[in-house]
Amino acid sequence: MNNNTIFITGAASGIGLAAARHFHKKGYWVGMADINLAQLTQATEIWDRTRIRLFQLDVTDVSQVQHAMATFCAEHNHCLAVLLNNAGILEIGPFEDISIEHHQRTLSVNVIGVMNLCHAAWPYLKNTGTSTIINMSSASSDYGVPELASYSASKFAVKALTEALELEWQKYGIRVCDVMPPFVATNMLKAQKHTAKVMQRLGVNITAEHVVAVIDKQVKHPKTHRTVSVFYGLLHKLSNVSPTFINRLVMKWLSR
Repeated sequence: MNNNTIFITGAASGIGLAAARHFHKKGYWVGMADINLAQLTQATEIWDRTRIRLFQLDVTDVSQVQHAMATFCAEHNHCLAVLLNNAGILEIGPFEDISIEHHQRTLSVNVIGVMNLCHAAWPYLKNTGTSTIINMSSASSDYGVPELASYSASKFAVKALTEALELEWQKYGIRVCDVMPPFVATNMLKAQKHTAKVMQRLGVNITAEHVVAVIDKQVKHPKTHRTVSVFYGLLHKLSNVSPTFINRLVMKWLSR
């Protein structure tokens, strides 16, 4: 069985592209999926195309997800070693100023998309013997973040899904974990019309490469939740032992 396979969503830019580049250099066979196939193609122009497979994919479309997963895994003995659920969207701003359609789309891409990929990938992950799912969660899953309400809610859901499947799929040899970065300097963040007050206070000092280093750790030694950056790691540990009202006061101060 080929244990050097990874399927990455949201792979045309940011963390997804950095992760694909990293694992491609390490000798993996990489399935790269994104809704923007032109951008995906351009980003990989000079890569060794014999070890990558590109897919135009809307993660909310079940039939597209199933077809892409089946196509990639058929080339690798119907096995998959690593699934990286990275695709996600974000719009920053007051809840009432963002259209309800966009709030719904955020939940659909960030949560339903992850569920679709996990469900479609299950038989191929199970066939591999020992395999790993890595979901992109966020620091915003620790406590609801003002001006990122639906995004924050979506990452709470991803965190819960990760915890449930980590227990449920152990018996199949599938390790399920997530990566929890604070705000990352990618095009998704740079393209925002507004910025949240919490970002202004905490800063945006994490790069996609910082996140990929933690993704690599999760492939080698999975932990249910793994944070990015020492500073946020400390905040995360404190939030887990602090009473809820203290966490609320901290978030209120960060967001004022």
